[in-house]
Amino acid sequence: MNLAYSPPPDDVGPRLITVEEFDKMSELGIFAPEERLELVEGMILQMSAKGVPHEWLKTQLNRYFGRHTPDPVQFTQEAGWRVDRFTYLEPDFLFYPASLRIDQVPAAQSLLIIELSSSSLRYDLGRKASLYARLGVRDYWVIDADRRQTHVHRDPQPEGYGEIRIVPESETVVPLLIPALPVRVADMPA
Repeated sequence: MNLAYSPPPDDVGPRLITVEEFDKMSELGIFAPEERLELVEGMILQMSAKGVPHEWLKTQLNRYFGRHTPDPVQFTQEAGWRVDRFTYLEPDFLFYPASLRIDQVPAAQSLLIIELSSSSLRYDLGRKASLYARLGVRDYWVIDADRRQTHVHRDPQPEGYGEIRIVPESETVVPLLIPALPVRVADMPA
C-alpha cells in the first residue's frame, strides 16, 4: 500500500454552504440568537454592529417609506432575502413589485436596495456593491449614516457598477425604478 502524499487537484477550494444548510444551521441553534449573519456566495459572514446614527436614520426612513411608497411597490426592512442557492442577505430596505412575495424576488427584479452604513461602509461600498452588481441589481444605494450622504450605484456589470455618484444630504435622490419616491436625507431628522 502506497501512503505517499499527493497534493489535491488545482480545483479544490472551500466548501460552500447553501441557503438551505444555512437555514437548517439556524434552526438547530448553531448560531447565537443575537448574531447578525449573512450568507454571501456560500460563505457565512458576520455583520457589523449597528450604531445609534444607523438605527435612528433607519427609523426615520421607515416612517417616510411607509407613508410615501406607491401602491404597486412593496418594501421590506431587514427581511431575510434568499437571493439564490448560496446567498442570503438582509438589506436594510428592499423594494420590489407588490405582486411578488419576498421569496419570489430575483435580484434583477428588485426595484431598489438601500444599505445604511456606519461601521460597515467599506464593506457595503466594496464587496456588497460588487455582489449586487453581479446579481443585476439596477439601483443600489448606500447611505452613510454618519456623513448623511448617499452613494448611488447604477448600471450593473459583471465587474461592478458603471455609474456611481455621491449625493449630499441636501440633494434629492430619485429611485431609478420608483420615480414617485424621491428621498432627501436632509428631510430626515438627525
